[in-house]
Order: sequence, then structure tokens, then C-alpha cells
Amino acid sequence: MAKRLMILMLGALVAGTDARAQSAQSAGEALRTVLFRGEDSSATGALSENSSAALYGLLLGETTTFPIGSSAGGFTWTFDSNLRVPIRRSSSFGSMFAERPFTTGRGKLNLGAAFQHTRFTSVGGQPLTNLESSISYRFGNEIYRLASSVQVEIDRTVLSATYGIHDRVDVGVIVPVGRAHVSGFSSNYQLYQGIVDTKRTDASGSSFGTGDMVVRTKAALIATNRFDAAAAVDVRLPTGDPDKLLGTGHTQAKVLFIGGSTVGSVTPHVNVGYTLGGSGMTFGADNRWSGSFGDPELIRRQPSDEFNYTVGADVAATPRITIAGDVIGRVVKNTAEMRLFDNGPSVPDRQIFLEVVPGTVHLLLGAVGAKVSIGGSWLATGTILVPVNDHGIKPAVTPVIGFERAF
Repeated sequence: MAKRLMILMLGALVAGTDARAQSAQSAGEALRTVLFRGEDSSATGALSENSSAALYGLLLGETTTFPIGSSAGGFTWTFDSNLRVPIRRSSSFGSMFAERPFTTGRGKLNLGAAFQHTRFTSVGGQPLTNLESSISYRFGNEIYRLASSVQVEIDRTVLSATYGIHDRVDVGVIVPVGRAHVSGFSSNYQLYQGIVDTKRTDASGSSFGTGDMVVRTKAALIATNRFDAAAAVDVRLPTGDPDKLLGTGHTQAKVLFIGGSTVGSVTPHVNVGYTLGGSGMTFGADNRWSGSFGDPELIRRQPSDEFNYTVGADVAATPRITIAGDVIGRVVKNTAEMRLFDNGPSVPDRQIFLEVVPGTVHLLLGAVGAKVSIGGSWLATGTILVPVNDHGIKPAVTPVIGFERAF
């Protein structure tokens, strides 16, 4: 039954994305059209040209590097020298988004598939569906307003495999496959000398394909009754197309320390790592004076270096059910925050715009879920990801469901 459900889930994803991806534009092209007004060179969406470029870079970077779960299998094994047979290393099945210090076991294979749907909702406290850049001259009865509505959705099926080449060494691969969809419009409203002029550009596009593949090596460092530790190296390959919002376009590497302890049925764990991504966003000199309108120019955009951490615990509630909770943090360097500026309705010349503030951004998510044994070596998994702060491009609550199988 579980195998049939997995096949149906993958089939529904492929069928649905194929049916909806027959648009004239890719997801990346639709996003550029909405933010940069497409063929209309007289305006750039709801933002200045510089802030449009920054927002495009943030959307591309944060959607393609959104957490996709762990490759660690729920079943981990060790060899009992007295019984001369492999035995379960832990009664817990682990977490969906935290790596475990336990290795799979020599010759053991874990396969997994998980589906997640992510919708991005706001930036700088302003809904993506209601972005505005405007200036109103009360006494001259003039209004110049640019508005954009952007809807960004990412559907991914994350396939993973982990194999134990040694009792203390695992190798694994994670392959995300899915769809990026963007729809929305840009509009330009102008009131001057009693004459109203309006323009609107609509866009919609979908892309389907493989995202950036991750290759992982993990080695156990410490294995005691009180504490376990491991180290892992992830290499993220640029197999996804950045122009379609499927990948970063750059090779990245992450070094990760993994620690955990077992206290009865509770397994607290911590992951601490550093991602070598790239130079991030490079901006020109900020020559604005205090209170002026405008943004620094985005000269170059690459993925950023990150400090990564995950802290949480998994609990073997019963022999068949594990409940897990995690806090997932990403401290992204050399990027930008976007903040809403509104000088208020009481001033003669009211301005509303999203201001680009280059710097470091701390992205924070919470994850709560469960793994359930459904017979043999099969596990069903379910998790929800919840944004904890408003930094960066804020996602909506993201559901994740999947299956795992040990061999």
C-alpha cells in the first residue's frame, strides 16, 4: 500500500506540473516581467530598477535554497559483536530536517521521497501580492503609483538515498525534482492635471525540472552511551536552471558538525555548519543623503556564504511513532533586507517604497513532525515548516509528506 501511495504521489506531481507548465513563459521569465515591467521600459514594476534587481535576486536565492530535508534514514544499524548480527542503533526514527550523528550501517541502504509545497508571501512586511511604490503631491493633486502583485509557489519532490560503505561512513545523494510557478501583474497609475493614465502588464509562467543535486559524505566521530557526534560534507551541484527558479547556478559546499545524545526515549540533537556559497550580493556605493529616494545599485549577484544551525529533539513516543521538533536557522552573509518606508498620510508629499538595506540576514524556521512505521522497513513522514521571523522573503506554512524505506 505504501509503495502504491508513493507512486501515486509522484505520478500526480508529474501530471499536474506537466499540465500547468504549458505557458508561454518560464517561472523566471514571468518573475522578470512582473518586476521589470516586461516590454514597458518607462517603469520597473512596483520598485525602482535597483530594488527590483535586489528583490529578484532575493527571490531567486531564497526559493532555490529553501530547506529540503535530511537524507538521514529513519533506520540506523550497528553490528553486535556478541550476537554477530546487525541491531537497531536507536529506537527513534529521527527528524525530517536535522541530520543524525548515527550512520546507516555497512551495506545498509535507505531510500526516501518527500513532497513539499512552499508559497512565499511577503517581503519587508509588505505582501508580495500588494507591492507598492508611490509618491503623492497633496497640494498639486498629483499621484504616481507603481504596483505589483507577485505569487511564487514551489512544489518539490525530494528523492534521497543513503548507503553505508562502512559502519562509520555513509554516502548519500539528494535530488529535488519539481515545479516553480510565478504569476502576477505590474500596474502604473498616474494622475496629472486631472488626467488619469493607467498601464498594466500581466504574466504567468511555470518551469518543471531537476533542482540542485546534493552529494553528501558523513563519518561518525564519537559513539558512546551519552553522546554521539559526526561530521558531514555536502556538495551542492548546479544541476538546476536558475533562469527557471530551479537552481542557484553555482557549486556550493557545506561542512557540518552533527551532535546528539539519548536520554531514555528522547534524543536531543544539534547541527552546526558553514556553507561556502559565494560572494553574495555586491552593491555599488550608497550615495543617498538622509531621507532621499532611491537604492544602491546591485552590481553582481551570487549565492552567499551562510552559517547554518538546527537545534531540536526527537522522541520515540511509541515503538512505531517518533515525534520531532526543530528550529532551523540560516545566517546569510552579503545579502540584503528590504524594508517598507512610508512617511505617513499627513505629510504634503507622501512616499511609499521598499528600501534595500545591504547586510546580513537571519532566516528562521520551525519544524514539527512525525515519522510512523507502517510495516516492515517502511516509514511514513509528515512535517510542517513555520516561519519564525519576517526576515528575507517570508514563506507561508509549508507542509511536507513522504515515505522512507530501509534495505
